[in-house]
Amino acid sequence: MIIMLVEKVNIKTYIPQREPFIMIDSLLQANETGFLSSFLVEDDNLFIDNNVLSESAIVENIAQTCAAGFGYLSSLEVEAEARLGFIGAITKLEVYNEVTANTLIETQVTILSTFESIHLIEGIARTSNTDLIKCQMKIVLA
Repeated sequence: MIIMLVEKVNIKTYIPQREPFIMIDSLLQANETGFLSSFLVEDDNLFIDNNVLSESAIVENIAQTCAAGFGYLSSLEVEAEARLGFIGAITKLEVYNEVTANTLIETQVTILSTFESIHLIEGIARTSNTDLIKCQMKIVLA
């Protein structure tokens, strides 16, 4: 059973994005090895075209999962300020399937390696058991 760490109503506390660019609803898990989030694609999403969510929005969902996860972990540290993160690179991008409106996406981010404030992550966005997009990102925390 997964317990929600951060609900939709509080997600803006952990990410810098604001409407209409929020591509994550809830943070379900966060620890030193990775993060898990959920996102319900609503039919009025800015990145919906012909009932299909753009691939760039799903990549942004992976990035926002990182932001929420790192932000949440930072909030657990005493007197720690939230650190702004930047995408340094996106590599090994693989697009498998489209996602339509009213679909729930779960995104798993695995932290592959860390050097100082640079994190190499792998993100996989999926619906049920269907992979949508997989990629690696270099995330730099300022």
